[in-house]
Amino acid sequence: MPSHMQSSLIFHYNLKLYDSDKDQYDSVSLKRFVMQSVVGQLVAFRVHAPCSGALLLDIFANAVTPREYLTGEPMKFKSVCKFKIVCEDLQTVMVPLPDCASGEWGPAKATRLFGLEPVTHHDALVFAGRDLELQFRMTRPLTDFMATLHKNGSEEKRLSKYVSHRVHDDLVTFTLSFPEEGQYGMDIYTREVASMDTTNPTEKHLLTHCCKYLINSSKRN
Repeated sequence: MPSHMQSSLIFHYNLKLYDSDKDQYDSVSLKRFVMQSVVGQLVAFRVHAPCSGALLLDIFANAVTPREYLTGEPMKFKSVCKFKIVCEDLQTVMVPLPDCASGEWGPAKATRLFGLEPVTHHDALVFAGRDLELQFRMTRPLTDFMATLHKNGSEEKRLSKYVSHRVHDDLVTFTLSFPEEGQYGMDIYTREVASMDTTNPTEKHLLTHCCKYLINSSKRN
């Protein structure tokens, strides 16, 4: 990404079978076989193909301000590039990523749009034991934090009791206790504290997706 646009670019993608409108494999969205992440000026799309054959990856982008994103204003994405991905003689069966909110993995979006800076985990992929603590530092007032856990084959409601959070001054701490080993997705939501801006008293700050992590929990970690 150009350095002057790094703070405003957001991305979206579609993955489907080439020469077809089919965007599912075994009733699972093909989007869940793509891991998008941002590190510095680099945005990466890692495709873990679930089957042999040809796939089409379509990447979209748009430049938005934090205010536009946080108030839920409609966003129009433009297709910026497409890739034909040819997978031959696939030997390994790939499983889909946990069914989290769409978009990039890792804390970069939290910093870019919410001013929420990671203290403990700066990468999208986290290796943990059966317990994990993630911390962020707020650079501006945020409220109503919420986190959800996802795991293939498990109900989100059943996993809700294994994640909690607390806020002390500007430090936000999320505590996770995994019921079993495996791969988890974690979504974090928040919203800005309503400002005292008298010029726009009706502006609403919605509870908005902030960031997500991919967590591999194992006794060996």
